[in-house]
Amino acid sequence: MRAQMKTARLLLRWLEREDAIPVQAGCNNWNVARMLAVVPYPYPDGHAQEWIAGHADQRASGQGSPYAITLEGELIGVVGIDNQKSGDFELGYWIGEPYWGKGFATEAAQAAVTIGFADLGADRLTSGHYEENPASGNVLKKCGFEYSGKSKRPCLARGEDMPSIDLTMPRTRWIDGLVARKA
Repeated sequence: MRAQMKTARLLLRWLEREDAIPVQAGCNNWNVARMLAVVPYPYPDGHAQEWIAGHADQRASGQGSPYAITLEGELIGVVGIDNQKSGDFELGYWIGEPYWGKGFATEAAQAAVTIGFADLGADRLTSGHYEENPASGNVLKKCGFEYSGKSKRPCLARGEDMPSIDLTMPRTRWIDGLVARKA
């Protein structure tokens, strides 16, 4: 799995110890944390360091990896592909609130989709968003994901399961998109 990927405006790279402070700052924002499944709020001191420390083992076992989303060297969010217990690979991401509405989530998610299919060999990617977060749904649709159902997803920050929209993308749709862009 590649250690980094460059997009038009961003550099995605494996997270490093030094990223713990900006990760904590980004996740310790209620507007970010309340839209994520496994992020506690308030975000505890030391949590980001522990989380980042486990990434090398995660990559080595083929379970995927989170990437720092950086803009001009500054961490503005995180994106990753994780191998779920079901065998599906799931795309997840967050962008710091000051960077919302600028297309960074879509740009980073499109790069992560490539990593999922090209590097991890996924046959299908899954993702989802809370019903009250249609902006995240727009990001996923721009990446080629399609509606696959509704469910309840946990939200650690809120301490409850939230109504969610589930989306999927098979490898064939990703390949078709590549071919269409080259035509």
